[in-house]
Amino acid sequence: MPILRWLARRREFHRLVEQEAMTLVEREGGAGYYTARELARRARDRGDLDAAKLWWRVSRRVAAMTGIQPGLAKMGRPESEW
Repeated sequence: MPILRWLARRREFHRLVEQEAMTLVEREGGAGYYTARELARRARDRGDLDAAKLWWRVSRRVAAMTGIQPGLAKMGRPESEW
């Protein structure tokens, strides 16, 4: 059934996002957000929209895991200004 295949692909995509986000957080902490954003930008620039979507979702998941608010940069500012 087409709907079951779609659901399976969706679950697999979400597992991949979670796995990549966990790896980035373990390696880079909050800076993993910016790494994922850069990877999404590079994928988009080369026309790979599937990879761009993946890395954009990973960046959002990393942000959620680390408390980063997308659009409000923390890097380069003292903690008192967060």
